[in-house]
Amino acid sequence: MNYLEAFPKELREYYKNLFGKEEANKIMKKLREPVEHYYIRVNTLKISREKLIGELKKEGLKPLRSPYLPEGLYFVREGPNFSDDFEPKLPVVVANKYAAESVYQGAMLYAPGVLKADKNIKEGDEVQIRDPKGLLVGIGIARMDYKEMTEATRGLAVEVTLPKFKLPSLSELKAFEKGYFYPQGLPSMVTARVLEPKEDDVIIDMAAAPGGKTTHIAQLLENKGEIIAIDKSKNRLRKMEENIKRLGVKNVKLVQMDARKLPDLGIKADKILLDAPCTALGVRPKLWEERTLKHIEATARYQRAFIWAAIKSLRRGGVLVYSTCTLSYEENEGNVKFMIRKGMKLEEQSIFIGSPGIGMNKVQRFYPHKHLTQGFFIAKLRKVKDI
Repeated sequence: MNYLEAFPKELREYYKNLFGKEEANKIMKKLREPVEHYYIRVNTLKISREKLIGELKKEGLKPLRSPYLPEGLYFVREGPNFSDDFEPKLPVVVANKYAAESVYQGAMLYAPGVLKADKNIKEGDEVQIRDPKGLLVGIGIARMDYKEMTEATRGLAVEVTLPKFKLPSLSELKAFEKGYFYPQGLPSMVTARVLEPKEDDVIIDMAAAPGGKTTHIAQLLENKGEIIAIDKSKNRLRKMEENIKRLGVKNVKLVQMDARKLPDLGIKADKILLDAPCTALGVRPKLWEERTLKHIEATARYQRAFIWAAIKSLRRGGVLVYSTCTLSYEENEGNVKFMIRKGMKLEEQSIFIGSPGIGMNKVQRFYPHKHLTQGFFIAKLRKVKDI
């Protein structure tokens, strides 16, 4: 399957109409690969960037300073380690989409991610790992025989020795355990900066878990003031609680609720961050895409319920920062137009390193082929009248 075949025909046409054929092809090709620059956010509540660089170098890593953000570090992706037409003569292990995308960028393959395996595979054999559609994602050594890896509910199935690409594995590091950093994409970090939080602001993060942007806001506030962080998922909030503790964040109040009911709390906020649930069309790597125009239209409508709740909960003069990790017009500029009709006005962003919006200035888009990031969108709006 080539990169174009990884996208439904109607989505390919949609991208072509939105971006032009040449740009659309470049975007889709890049979406198939992991990000070139893998970012982490230095947790300045606990350590300086220079000290963390020293810690990471001790662990054998090669961090580079972000030219855009003083709390940003990144690692350069390795690969591709083999060509698209490479056909190893090895027994095959088929991984599910999620596991295959992880192996594709350097992760190990665990038994729950195995869909099937050739029946001659024994522990210790060299094997090839493919996704359900036949794409080669990596080569490794079987740590279980075929039967065990297809039946076990836990354990390492294949030790990956040659992934297609290689990103650093960070969660095992001492610096991670100590809460010295949080793995976070560059556009995501820019989002919290664009909010420009102040200590005396009433701040709400509407779809907060697992807490990347919330803990970044806390860091920018130096643990002063208070952030109300909302998420409806108990499990995601539990994960967020772990992250908050690990990072030493002290000024976040967690609230489990559907953020569409935010006005029920009766709070008038100065700043609201809405990283809206979206179709995630910009997330990388994407071995293949399943979303279609129907998903885009339905999601854009769904997002408006969150947007409307945010607008109602802002005081006059308050600021809403709206972000998504998707590429569609409807979920991005289309929804900004909805906000403008509801009494909001676009504002300049304090950090602008992306591209202008489609037919709209002051909003910024990040494109995989231009910015070496996920596909991402950020808008900053101020409430100028009540409707």
